[in-house]
Amino acid sequence: MTTFSKSSPQSSGKAVLDVLFIALGVIVGGFIALTLVWLWLDYQAAGTQSYLAMLSSQLMAWLPAGAQSTLFDQAQVMGLPLTGETSAYWYMARSGGIVAYVLLWLSVVWGLVMSTKIVRWVAPPLVYGLHEFLAILSVVFMVLHSLVLLGDSYFDFTIFHLAIPFTAPYEPLWTGVGTIAFYLCLALTISFYVRKTIGQKVWRAMHYISFLAYALALGHGIMAGTDSDTAMMQFVYLFTGSTVLFLTYYRLFTLKTKSKTKARTPARTRL
Repeated sequence: MTTFSKSSPQSSGKAVLDVLFIALGVIVGGFIALTLVWLWLDYQAAGTQSYLAMLSSQLMAWLPAGAQSTLFDQAQVMGLPLTGETSAYWYMARSGGIVAYVLLWLSVVWGLVMSTKIVRWVAPPLVYGLHEFLAILSVVFMVLHSLVLLGDSYFDFTIFHLAIPFTAPYEPLWTGVGTIAFYLCLALTISFYVRKTIGQKVWRAMHYISFLAYALALGHGIMAGTDSDTAMMQFVYLFTGSTVLFLTYYRLFTLKTKSKTKARTPARTRL
């Protein structure tokens, strides 16, 4: 008996197209990364005569006078060009940490939205893909948040401080909490790619760790963040923490309602 494959020319063509898009993204991303590295090395070697400096001058010339003055003042505050003594590394690390936290919050919130099925008008593959994308992107910014600190000579971070919890020269307890949160997020991100191997139940059970990872990241941001006392960041932490708490409660409420409905179904059937 001849067995026919279920795959159609249309599905095969879509797979080829997906591969081409992925390859194009890798090529474009690699080209951009190499260009940025080349511009940075050229700037380090040639300084004000580099292509990056000349390009920056041209872009500055197109801006209004007020914007030029503001950027110039900020460059002086940060101590540009970059050296180990400048505050620029600390600013970049803090900015990367905030972005990583917001992305982690979005990933957790989107996961709760998926589980509670609040969003019903979006296709399931898109919902799942966005959840995975947010998780991966948050890990990427966590790595950038950490590695940028290697350029800061004020606290003199090393790879050992970044990799081993509670050994950092700055706020060792809360920096270590952030390191643990990173490892948990990394494990959850990897779980997307071994989902079939570990099974659906184990994969879902592992995702409860995301609540712990988020709580640790929140504590790290509040206690180790140098701008946590500002009104803006207090609002960010209050808003994000409240939304996760509310959606978690809503999720538990819906699970309780479903379990009660299932328990009552056999009794009604017997009647």
